[in-house]
Formats: sequence, structure tokens, C-alpha cells
Amino acid sequence: MVTTLRSFSGFSVDDADAALRFYRDTLGLPARENAMGGLDIDLTDGSTVFVYPKGAAHTPASYTVLNLVVPDIDEAVTELEAAGASLIRYAEFDQDERGVSRSTDPSKGPTIGWIADPAGNVVALIQD
Repeated sequence: MVTTLRSFSGFSVDDADAALRFYRDTLGLPARENAMGGLDIDLTDGSTVFVYPKGAAHTPASYTVLNLVVPDIDEAVTELEAAGASLIRYAEFDQDERGVSRSTDPSKGPTIGWIADPAGNVVALIQD
């Protein structure tokens, strides 16, 4: 068994400054530059995500890089729209006019919406 002191995940972006503005200013997460030229984003329960710049070598992740559980998805979408962002539309999901896929049966998935960061990585908003 590997003894660990802490754990964190990470993903890349093409522009660390744009990512900082998005995660800190648009999403309101505690995000800051770190000594390695990337970002640390503080999450709940003391977890962090390391966001590292890859410049032109960056390719957006083919999966959701971060899931944010929110108490009220409509309020979250309103705040994002006020910041100039809008939810992503996926053909395979039944989404309302705001881009939210609303579940009436939790066994078939949550009420959820997705937004892309400036590097094209997908962040999910999931209603608790």
C-alpha cells in the first residue's frame, strides 16, 4: 500500500491567466497562482485541483474535469449568464432553454448543466 500525505487531481489549460480569471472570477472558486506557474483551486474538505499550463500543446479534456455540486442550479446559471457565460448544449441530452438537463428520476441521473472553461475543458454544475 502506498502511504500518501494528501492527494489532488489536475488538468491542463492553454492559458493560465485566462483560467485563473474563469475559475476565480466567473465561478467564484478560491483559485490562485502557484510557484510552478500553474494554479491551485481550493475545493471542499481541503481538496485542491492543480491546473497546469501547456500552451499550444493543450488539448481540451474529453471528459468533465470538475463537478461542482450547487444548491440551486437556476441561481448558478443566472450568475454565470450575468458573467457572460452560457451552458453547453449536447444533442444527446434533453436540456431546457437555459441548457439545464432536469431529472425527475434520480436513478436516471442528476439535474445538471455544463460549461466550458476558456481552454475548452468541461465543468459540470450538479444540483444537490
